[in-house]
Amino acid sequence: MTDNALLSNRYQLLEPLGTGGMAQVFRARDLMLERFVAVKVLRTDYSADTEFQARFRQEARAAANLSHPNIVTVHDFGFDQGYLYLIMEHVPGTNLKTMIENLGKLNPDDALPLIVQACAGLGYAHRAGLVHCDVKPHNLLVAPDQRLKVTDFGIARAIASIHPDEQTDVVWGSPLYFSPEQAAGQAPSPASDV
Repeated sequence: MTDNALLSNRYQLLEPLGTGGMAQVFRARDLMLERFVAVKVLRTDYSADTEFQARFRQEARAAANLSHPNIVTVHDFGFDQGYLYLIMEHVPGTNLKTMIENLGKLNPDDALPLIVQACAGLGYAHRAGLVHCDVKPHNLLVAPDQRLKVTDFGIARAIASIHPDEQTDVVWGSPLYFSPEQAAGQAPSPASDV
């Protein structure tokens, strides 16, 4: 997917914001509502794969049902030109990973409000019955006013669907940030996000 591409005759891709293993995120313009949005576009090899389609749809549904000031809002979901895509609130600023790389270690007075906001967003998701399963600095967006929003519920799990004795060979998430139970292939819990 390239800059200036038009998805579903509505979303004009303007510039790439980041690339992950499964998708690329663009800043875009919603031509119908005349606002900036973030568009997460799944790579074509994943867009054609039914397992990854299901995971992507899961992210859309899970995140779209979360309405909290510390969680990125999902607006829309679609498929066009061979690509699955997710339309989200555009959060100007950076992610916590880049912020730490640029500023170095944060002092406690700067870090504490960010931690509180991350916990507020994750706590809301947990009360709504979801475990994020991939909490890491890259998935914590920080706006210029220091407002933090949790993003990327791509591998979120419904708490009700998790069995305590669950064991699996498929481990989802980022290895550097795994909880011990995730690394062992065991069932995640809300504590796994903390």
